[in-house]
Amino acid sequence: MWKPCLALAAALLLLTPVKASACATCACGDPTLTSMGTEQPFAGRLRLASTMRAWGITSGASQDSAISLRELRMDVSAAYVPLPWLTLAVTVPLQTRTVREVSLARERGWGIGDVEVSARATFFRDRNFAPNHLFSLIAGAELPTARTLKDTQGRPLSLDAQLGSGSVDPFAGVAYTGFQDAWSFLVSATGYLPTRGREDFRGGASLRGTLAAQYQPKARWALRLAADTRLEGNSDTLGVAETEGSGFIGFLSPDVLFSPTTDMVIQAGVRVPVLNRLNGYVRQTPILQAALVYDL
Repeated sequence: MWKPCLALAAALLLLTPVKASACATCACGDPTLTSMGTEQPFAGRLRLASTMRAWGITSGASQDSAISLRELRMDVSAAYVPLPWLTLAVTVPLQTRTVREVSLARERGWGIGDVEVSARATFFRDRNFAPNHLFSLIAGAELPTARTLKDTQGRPLSLDAQLGSGSVDPFAGVAYTGFQDAWSFLVSATGYLPTRGREDFRGGASLRGTLAAQYQPKARWALRLAADTRLEGNSDTLGVAETEGSGFIGFLSPDVLFSPTTDMVIQAGVRVPVLNRLNGYVRQTPILQAALVYDL
């Protein structure tokens, strides 16, 4: 008697629906390796990333008055897709910064910088599964989460040594992503409008753009080349304009992407300044970058 009951129970168990899971490539229908923020959205996608950057800049009204800044930064990011067309993201920066003046005076600070929150709305795709063309709107803000750093005497460090602006800085933009066999393309433009922060300082409004092409001959690796630009207006303190650092700068950014396992991407590259039209004495070092991205 028990054998027919056992067989019936086994049959019912096999017929019971269960939640299926699949890798990100299977869910979106595209095997393209993507960096954080350029992935194809599908409902329920959760992506985590850790990005390391090392860079430096020497700037001032003249060479005699210029100060040198060096920074090592790690961004910890998460992006979640609650709806097929909406991606929500948050980035928490961990920074260490050193500022050296001409007099050889030095300031150092480390800690959490200004957290960034953003939303990306995909308003057009040519098809629901494995689309070739995506158009998106981007909006967000940098929040004043960095604490005010002070020296051993309790005095606030200079603005250059602080890890955040102390202001709410909104941004908005538009992006296009295209996929064609082994090739993929990205075009984006984002405008930033800083508000007033510490010491009544307000950074200049800026427009940042990216034009990138990626070639992926194999499933595990890809080569990416991008042109990144920034056009920035004058900053001001107490309403007095400061022209140092405003103007245009362009970077050439080669990257290598590698996927050692399913749903993991490692990216390494450098942003090389190739066109510097910034006002004042400004010397930008190349920006070294490495990232680890994982889809849950």
